[in-house]
Amino acid sequence: MGKQAHDPRLALANALNKGKTAVAVKPKEVKEAAGPNNTAGRGKGAGRRKKDPSPEIQKSRREIEAEQRRLVEENEKQKEEFYAAQATKKAQDRKGIEGCVTYVEDKDTRKPVAVNDISEFWTCDLGALPFMPDDNVGPVDVPEGVDVHLRLDYLRLLRDLLRRLLKMKFNVFWSQVIYDASLRRCLDSYLRFCLRAHDVPDDVADQLTATNSDEDPVAAEEQRLAREISGAVLAVMLRLSRPQETSHDFLSDETFANFIYEHGIFDVPKLIDICAIYGDSNRTTVTKMVHGVFAHQPRYVIDFQAVVQDMLDSLQQCCTPLQQSADATVTAGGSRGGSSSSSSGVKKEAGGGLSVDECLVYLPDVLSCFLGIFCFFPEECREPLLNSSLDGGLPLADVLAVLHEAVTALGQRSVDGSSDEDAQCTSACKTSSRLLARLLSCVLGLRMSPRRGVAAFQDLLDWLKEQADRGSLLADLGKHGMENVAMEWLASGLTDEAQLDYLEELCGSLLPKEARARRRHGAATAKAKSAAGGSSGAAPSRTTAGSDAAKIREVRDIVGTDFGEGMVLQCLLHYGGSVPAVVGAILDGSLPPQLQALPQGLALNENPAEALAPKPEKAKLSADEKKRVLDQAGRMDREATDVAAAAALAAESGEVEEPVKFPSMYDDDVDDTALVPQGFGGVGGNQGSDLDGSDAEENGDASSSGEEGDGSIQWRNNRGRGGREKGKGKGRGKGEPVQGQTIEARRKEANKAKVANHNRKSGALRKMAKAM
Repeated sequence: MGKQAHDPRLALANALNKGKTAVAVKPKEVKEAAGPNNTAGRGKGAGRRKKDPSPEIQKSRREIEAEQRRLVEENEKQKEEFYAAQATKKAQDRKGIEGCVTYVEDKDTRKPVAVNDISEFWTCDLGALPFMPDDNVGPVDVPEGVDVHLRLDYLRLLRDLLRRLLKMKFNVFWSQVIYDASLRRCLDSYLRFCLRAHDVPDDVADQLTATNSDEDPVAAEEQRLAREISGAVLAVMLRLSRPQETSHDFLSDETFANFIYEHGIFDVPKLIDICAIYGDSNRTTVTKMVHGVFAHQPRYVIDFQAVVQDMLDSLQQCCTPLQQSADATVTAGGSRGGSSSSSSGVKKEAGGGLSVDECLVYLPDVLSCFLGIFCFFPEECREPLLNSSLDGGLPLADVLAVLHEAVTALGQRSVDGSSDEDAQCTSACKTSSRLLARLLSCVLGLRMSPRRGVAAFQDLLDWLKEQADRGSLLADLGKHGMENVAMEWLASGLTDEAQLDYLEELCGSLLPKEARARRRHGAATAKAKSAAGGSSGAAPSRTTAGSDAAKIREVRDIVGTDFGEGMVLQCLLHYGGSVPAVVGAILDGSLPPQLQALPQGLALNENPAEALAPKPEKAKLSADEKKRVLDQAGRMDREATDVAAAAALAAESGEVEEPVKFPSMYDDDVDDTALVPQGFGGVGGNQGSDLDGSDAEENGDASSSGEEGDGSIQWRNNRGRGGREKGKGKGRGKGEPVQGQTIEARRKEANKAKVANHNRKSGALRKMAKAM
C-alpha cells in the first residue's frame, strides 16, 4: 500500500471498525502556490517580498551597434544645428569680427568652445620665405650660384602660398596676417625687390612675352609663375586695404586703422612701392587702394611729412654727380646747346659719394617713387613736394629740368661708344629722360592747373618759354605727359585757340584734331544760339563714343556706382577726358562748383541744365487733394444752412438775430451785436465786485443794474500799488469803460472768444435758439 499503510489515522480506523469495510482516508488537499493576488499560505511578511525580476531581453550585437550609430548621428546633428544657429545669429548681429566669436569643437572634451575671430588659433604654418633679388625673372642674367630649378620650386611654393591665403575666410585671413610675422616679411620683401616697369625695356618685354615653351620650358614657366605671383600679391594687398567684404564679414573703422598701422601692414614706403610696381598697369586698383588706406588712417599723412625731406635728399644725391659729369662733358666738347648748369644754383659737392653709373641705376627708382606720389597720393601729400626746393634753392620743376639736361648730355656722349657699358648707359639715360619728362609734366600740371585760375596758363607758357634753349626737354614733355595738361586746359574753356596754338608751338602737337574741332564746333553752336536768342536749356545732341563709355566705366569702377554716368561724363568733359584727373578730383572733393551742383546720380540721357533748374510746382491737384477741398466746401455749406435755419427759427419765435456768415470753428471774431440771453452777459471781468457795487450804491454813483450815473462822480477804491490811480477800461455797456479795470484785463475780456471753444458766444446763442 505504500506510504498509505503506514498512515496512523488509517490504521486506527480499521482497528476500531472490525468486520466492516476499511475506511479510506481522503488525501490531503494540496494548497496552491500563492499567486500575485493570493497571499494565502505565505508566512509572516510575505506581502513585502519583492517579486522576482522578469528576465531581460538580450539584444544582438547588430542591434547594439545600430543604436550606437543612431546616438552618434543624433549628437552630430545637434552639434551641426548648434553651429548653424550660432553662425546665423552672428550674421544677424552684424558686428565687427574683432568682437565676435566662433564656436569650434574642443579636441579633448569634444564640446563646443568659443574662440575669438581674430586669434592665433586660426593661424597655420604656411612656410613663407622672403623674396630675394635673385628670385626675379626677367631681363636680368641668372647670378652665379643660383640653381634655376630651385628658383622655380620657390616660385611655385610662393604662388601656392598666396592662393591659399586668398582662399581663407575673412577672419582667418586677418588672423594669419596679424600673427604670422614670416608672411608679412615675405610680402614686404617682394614689394621691395620686385622688378619695376622701368627695369624692363620695351624691346626686352616683347621678347619675354614671345618666349616659346618648346624652346625653353623652364624660362616659359618662370615667366608664367612671375605673372601669377605679381597678380596674387596685388590681390592680397587690395584685400588688406578693405575693412569689409560682406555685410557680416568686416572690421570696424577704428580697429582696421589700428591693425594696418600698428602691425605694419601698410606704411608710406610700402604704398610708394605699390604705386611704382602696379601703377602703370593697374591704375584703377592702385588709386582705390591708396586713397582707401589714407582715408582710414590719417596718421599716414603725418608720416609722409617726415619722408618728404628724405626723398628730396635722395634726388639731390643723384643730381649732383650727374650734373658734374655733364659739365665735364660739355667742357671737354667746348660748347653745348643748352644753358650752363653751373649758373643754375644746384650744389656741386658730392652728394653721398655715388658714381655716375650708380646714379643712373638709382635715379629711375627715385623718379618712379615721385611719380607714384604725384599720380596716386592724396592732395595733402602732394602739396609739400610741389612747394619744396632743394639745397640750392631751386623749385622742384627747375631741378628736374636741370637734371633732364644732364642726363640727356650723358646719353649723347654714350651714343658715340660701341661697348656694352656705353649701350647700358644710353638705355639708362633714355629711361631716366622719359621718367623725368613724365614727372615734370605732373608737377607742371598740378602747379599750373585750371584750378589755380586763368593766370596759371600764362605762368605755364612763361615757364616753357624760359626752357626754349632746352629743345630736348620740350620735345620729351610733348611726348610724355604734357598732352594731359593741354587736354585739361582745353576742357576748362579758360583758354582761347591762340594760346593753345602757342602751347603746341613750344612742345609740339599735343591735342588731337578732333578735340580741337569739337571745341570749335561747340563754340560756334553756342554763339549761334545766343545770337538767335535760343534757350540754352536744350539737351545736347552729342552722343558718347566708345572711348567715352570705357572711360565712364573706368571712373565708376573706382569712385563707385553712386555717381551716375551723366555725372561722370560731365566731369570727363571738364577735365578733357583725363580719367586720373576726374578720379583724383572726385576722391579729393575738389570738383568745381558747377559740377558739385549737379545731381550725383545724373543719368546719361538727362540734361544737366534741366537738372539744375528748379522744378515747377504741380499745376493739377491730386485726387486726394480734390477730395479734401470738396469735403471742406460741403462742410461749410452745411454749417451755413444750419445757421440760416437757426436764424429763421429765432425770427419765428420773435427774437431777431443778425445772421452770421460762416459762424463755425473758423469764425474767430467776437460778435458783440448778437443778443446775449440773461445770465451770459455778466461773465468775466465785466461784472463788478460786491464791494464795488455796495460802495457805488451808497454814494449814488451807479444804479443796481450796473449802469453809470454822472460821469464826473469818482469811485472810492481806485488806487493801485504805490498810490497811483487805476486805469479805466471798457464799461459794462457797449463801448463803456469799467472803473478800476486794467488795460490787460480789458484786452483779455475783449479777445477771449478768439481762442478756446471757438466763439462760445455764437454757439451759446444757437443752442438757446434751438431750445426756444
